Amino acid sequence: MNSISTKIPDQPVASHEQADVSTAADKRAVVAAVIGNWLEFFDFTVFAFFAVTIGKLYFPTDNETTSLLLALSTFAVGFITRPLGGLVLSTFADRRGRKAALTVTIMMMAFSTLAIAATPTYAQIGIAAPIILLIARMTQGFSQGGEFGAATSTLIERGSSLNRGFRGSWQLASQGAATVLGAGTAALLTNLLSPENMNAWGWRIPFLIGFLIAPVGLYLRNNLPDEGHTTSERGVLAELFSEHKRSLALITMMVVGGTVSVYVLSFYLSTYAIHNLGLPQKTALWISVTSGLTLLIFAPVWGAWSDRLGRRRLPMIIGKLMLIALLYPAFWLFNAYPTLYVILPLAALLGVFYAMGSSPQYSLMCESFPKRIRATAISIAYTFAVTVFGGSSQAIVTWLTLATGNNLAPAWYMSGCLCVSLFALFKLKETGGKMLD
Repeated sequence: MNSISTKIPDQPVASHEQADVSTAADKRAVVAAVIGNWLEFFDFTVFAFFAVTIGKLYFPTDNETTSLLLALSTFAVGFITRPLGGLVLSTFADRRGRKAALTVTIMMMAFSTLAIAATPTYAQIGIAAPIILLIARMTQGFSQGGEFGAATSTLIERGSSLNRGFRGSWQLASQGAATVLGAGTAALLTNLLSPENMNAWGWRIPFLIGFLIAPVGLYLRNNLPDEGHTTSERGVLAELFSEHKRSLALITMMVVGGTVSVYVLSFYLSTYAIHNLGLPQKTALWISVTSGLTLLIFAPVWGAWSDRLGRRRLPMIIGKLMLIALLYPAFWLFNAYPTLYVILPLAALLGVFYAMGSSPQYSLMCESFPKRIRATAISIAYTFAVTVFGGSSQAIVTWLTLATGNNLAPAWYMSGCLCVSLFALFKLKETGGKMLD
């Protein structure tokens, strides 16, 4: 395993790579890298919000709950294909370069999003409708699996080493931005259009917006300068699993707590407010907006802080410890006082400490592996954790709540997953200030 420096730079280092510069090209690289992540979470938000409508149009049954479950199952398929996409496309990124992989992933995302927006309903073309929808979701999941490794590596490798934590944090901030825009678009359409128009064509508009954004990302990625690139002599996977197994396992464990937290706090909490606390749907949507806005604001703050104080000690460990400490009281207060005046400030507070504990993880992940295997390593770790733990988190906390009859069950499950992440963090080496190859 490669040794990792524990030095945290508190003064500039005399090298070109360490120079604290922020060029226009660096800023364009940040936008080009995160736009695919934004598109992924924007699609996630609008699909989840319109799952009931999609279920009725593409999976008509005599039971509305069955139609909804079929629609959600189609969405879940995207998680199943993520690991395969992460393995194939991130290996491609390590062999052929980041720019090539980023171009492929954004094109796949664009056309699969367009397919969802344009596919006729079951009433129009029969069984072909859900099949096309299923293929589109599988393609999205495949591309998203490869997107993470190439995009995050690009964020960390381009620009000054003195602000890698800040640049990496835009992966998380872009999730917040997508949640805000996705939930806001859904809310606007719901209020402007009649139920008939929403079912007929209104629900397709957000997916068309996503498709129209994709060419911007493609243009930016095509105009990225070609990076210097080296490949593993023994093969990417051979080197990764022979020399970096420990780092791979620990990074995967570290991601578990973060991915469960974001899917519960940013997406499930609105559903929880509707079904467990009795809030109306239009009102509960503001919870997702609040969570997304909190991530957008605070992720870059904590990422920049990690550039000064290190990745593990501050803010990651403190952020996760604070989140664990606040989860039980917050969910107790949700149930004792189920109003937006209580829920929104608490959701924002949880989001602040979630961002504190998670935004530096993107730079830490990249800094833990050499460039020749970096995209593959972080993609495998991330997609495995997201598929097994993040994608299933909403179903698990719903089942736990029903099985135990305790509305505080989500807090316990999240706390357990965060403890797994904390264990991994204590075992990982500090990487802040490490010179990248």
